[in-house]
Amino acid sequence: MTHPVALATTVWGNGPRRALLLHGLTSAGSTWWRLAEDLAGLGYTVVAPDLRGHGTSPAGDTLSLDSYRDDVLLLGNGWDLLVGHSLGGAIAAAVVDAQPDYARKIVLEDPAIDSDTTTEFLASFPEPSANPTIEQIAAENPTWHPRDVELKVEALLQCGPEVTDRTMADASPWDVWPAIVAVGVPTILMAADPAEGALVSASRGTEAAAYNDKIEFVLFDGAGHSMHRDAYDRFLPLVRGLLEL
Repeated sequence: MTHPVALATTVWGNGPRRALLLHGLTSAGSTWWRLAEDLAGLGYTVVAPDLRGHGTSPAGDTLSLDSYRDDVLLLGNGWDLLVGHSLGGAIAAAVVDAQPDYARKIVLEDPAIDSDTTTEFLASFPEPSANPTIEQIAAENPTWHPRDVELKVEALLQCGPEVTDRTMADASPWDVWPAIVAVGVPTILMAADPAEGALVSASRGTEAAAYNDKIEFVLFDGAGHSMHRDAYDRFLPLVRGLLEL
């Protein structure tokens, strides 16, 4: 049994439509600033929580996938748009699996579909630094907006490098692929360029779209795992197109 915690949130806009944005491992709600500002300009109230153990949210007694999911469920349902990146994508899938009417439209940005793939993915990256700097993160991510770099550094300092290890230990094993391919609302499943490091393979994404006509699969050639940072000029039009369906 998990014990949900109250999540700190960042909110943009006050429109009648509602969007919920779930960040990835070692990030925070504030890191969605760019998409959130654009959605607010389209008439959305945008809510981006700090997941447990991230930002200013408490870690609780475990960092299991079920605990992450149950915290998000406390934020209410009936969202017009749900966006999840990486770990946030796995949480989004788990939430929709628990409550199929949770959101009317979904974006899954290179979601962490299972623990084995995620462990392999994380192993290909350097160990998170306990004292990351703006210069370091900017050098590692030369295509990012300076604000993305600043907010990522802030998020890394808030959660510390132990959050990755704890999440992988507490959450494993998990497999949200069955939940993803069973979505019942219009969904964009995004994958990074395999050469840049991706959690969703092109073959798996193509398979999902062939199996479920609610899913549109998009492969971001030349972009890394954080497409909303690496290729925002391609990311935003896809989200806007989904909203117009």
